[in-house]
Order: sequence, then structure tokens, then C-alpha cells
Amino acid sequence: MSAARPYATALYDAASEAGVVADVDRQLAELAQALRDDQALARALANPAVPRAAKDRIVADLCSGADPMVARFVGVLLDHRRLDDLAEVQRALAERVRLDTGALAVELTTAVPIDDAAAETVRGQLADATGLQVTMERRVDPAIIGGVVLRVRDRIVDASVRRRLDLLGRDLRSARIPTA
Repeated sequence: MSAARPYATALYDAASEAGVVADVDRQLAELAQALRDDQALARALANPAVPRAAKDRIVADLCSGADPMVARFVGVLLDHRRLDDLAEVQRALAERVRLDTGALAVELTTAVPIDDAAAETVRGQLADATGLQVTMERRVDPAIIGGVVLRVRDRIVDASVRRRLDLLGRDLRSARIPTA
């Protein structure tokens, strides 16, 4: 998310100064979703063979009714060949908006589904530790074998069995075993 964060910060600062943070956040999320839903459209915007004037018309259509700042921002991403980063920029912007409202989004990954009570316990512990209102998205990934993986913003806390096994394997491969 390193390239996305400066763009999100610049957009947040401009939207904050104009007093349109909530609108820009919502509209950028809608635009990112539209591009995820229509891969052909996303490919056309990313294709260097498509003339810039055509891309500008596409962006104008996509952003009709949106705050002009959103269309200008997408133009900046096009200018810098960063439109592929739009989804990451949108997530970084949304996280910044949540932080300003005292909220924190967390992704909790487990090997098997956990019940609501266990998820609420984790959410409560994170809320107590951070002092923020925590919203949590749960995911299931059997590949982690056991334990949990927490993603908070661009940080990952990996307490999975898979990670411990990987570390053990690395240690065993680098260990010097006496031969005599």
C-alpha cells in the first residue's frame, strides 16, 4: 500500500479542506466497485493504446454526478499511470476517514469459521487495546491450518500455525547439525 497512501493522504487533505470528505470517500468507493465489477472497463482505462481523450470521456461518464474532485483525482491517477492503484487508494482513504471518526477496520482470518462470541471477544480486546471503535471482517482460510491472522491497515499480525511451521522449517534448513 506504499504507493496508495500518499495519494489517499493528498485526496483526504484536499477533500477535508473543501469540506467534502464523506462524499469523496463514498464516491471513490462506488467508482472502485464499478471498476471491479466491469473488468473490460478497467482494462480499457489501463490500456495505453486507448487515447487519453477516450479515457477522459469514460471517467467523465463514470463520475457524472460525483464531486468534481473525484474526477480530477482519477485524472491524476491516469496521468501517473496509477489507475491500477485505485482500489488500494480507496481502502487507504476509507481507513483514514474511519480513523478520524475513531473507528478501526480489522480483518480476522481463521482456519475454520469462528462463532460470533469468539469474534466479539477478539473485537473487544482490540477495542480495549486501541481505544477505537473496531469493526471486524472475518475470513476463513484453511491454508493457515490454525491460529489467527489479523490485518490492521497495512500491518499483519500472523499467529497462524502455517507461519510457525514455515519458521520451524526455515530454522531446520539453516541449523548446523553436528556430524560427529
